[in-house]
Amino acid sequence: MSAAPTAEDFAPGVRAIDCTNCGAGLPVLGGGRVVTQVCGYCGASLDAGDAYKVLAVHAGMARPESPFRLGMRGRLEGADWTVIGTLGFVERDGGRTWRWTDHMLHSPTHGYAWLTWEDGHALFTRKVRDMPEGPWLTEAMVERAEAQPGRRWRGRAFRYFASSDWLCDFAEGEFNFRPAVGDRGYSVSLMSTGAPPTMLTYLEPRGGAAREREVDVTRYAPEAVAAFGAEAPAPPGLHPLQPYEGGSPFYRLWFGAMTAAAAALLAVVVVLGGSAEEVLRARASDLPAEATFAVADAARPVSMELRTGLDDGWVEMGLDVTGPDGAPVIGVPLGLSYYSGVEDGESWSEGSRTARLGFQPPAAGTYRVALSRPEGETARLGEVALSVREGTMTARWPVIALALFGAAFALSLSGRLIHASRRWSRSDWSED
Repeated sequence: MSAAPTAEDFAPGVRAIDCTNCGAGLPVLGGGRVVTQVCGYCGASLDAGDAYKVLAVHAGMARPESPFRLGMRGRLEGADWTVIGTLGFVERDGGRTWRWTDHMLHSPTHGYAWLTWEDGHALFTRKVRDMPEGPWLTEAMVERAEAQPGRRWRGRAFRYFASSDWLCDFAEGEFNFRPAVGDRGYSVSLMSTGAPPTMLTYLEPRGGAAREREVDVTRYAPEAVAAFGAEAPAPPGLHPLQPYEGGSPFYRLWFGAMTAAAAALLAVVVVLGGSAEEVLRARASDLPAEATFAVADAARPVSMELRTGLDDGWVEMGLDVTGPDGAPVIGVPLGLSYYSGVEDGESWSEGSRTARLGFQPPAAGTYRVALSRPEGETARLGEVALSVREGTMTARWPVIALALFGAAFALSLSGRLIHASRRWSRSDWSED
């Protein structure tokens, strides 16, 4: 066991007494309502109201993890506090173990409170004087509940979060009750549904433990580390009571602006993309066939789309385009195949009934397009339609930009919801 601090470790003027069990010097820090002093050297529990008579001795206690020590002073919520006592707690369930440390605080003006160190996070707890609405919430009531239990306190809604069957395995310092190593109890905690995150805890001792039944209210208090002059690394992970801090509003504004810009660009592409003109429609038996179309501006690309009624088959045909001067502009073979069916109750298809291609016209004027006689399973080709569009603009990149920036913008707005979901994921409530 680590050595306990003595009066010499504290500021001048702090009173001290000698442990009536081992003689070690112990500071007196906690005000007139202290009833018990626990020696950090020998583990003796001393009666502060009866000349520090030894009540019990708990030797060999392992000091729990915490950056706070007896005698530390700090200012929280507008009051000056002194750490006067330390209790270590453990919960074991299903092969898993949870530990936390409660430090009793004393203020000459505000009485007593608790500073908890849990998983690298600091929490501040006060006893509730005005009880929450509704009856006392017990372990049995939680187990029987078909819906997640809730309570209201000071106009705020709280929902059941978790239960804890705890054991005290360390005690040191001064307390306004008589704690003892081996004390057991049960806690039922409810967390607020709105901000800031707050926990209400129904605390009920078991087996004759001296701590009285009470309701506590707890908030996240990271400022306590600096306020008490403690040293601790940045807390790992997220605590259920940790408020949402949010990112810089710059990112929300920037992603919002980029989303709007991408949407505007997509609208421009759609409006300026031009309409398609159908220049040829025929059946397989009518091919080969020719048609003409006009190009008004050679600076604008031309796209062509060939649609067929092909079903469960394949065909090949040629497509040739000649310019206003009769010179060939494009000549390509087109291969199409399309198959579909139903297997194990699921519909499937492969291939395509449509072919698309484009070209940059060398000059304005009248162009001629020709489709050759198809080869293959022409009986399954169905009707063929060829459309031409001048001034083609692709919507692919505006659509991709809109999707990416839109997703980032939505994520920046949903940060609070994601944060709340992560906090509530620590709850042990199950609808099963």
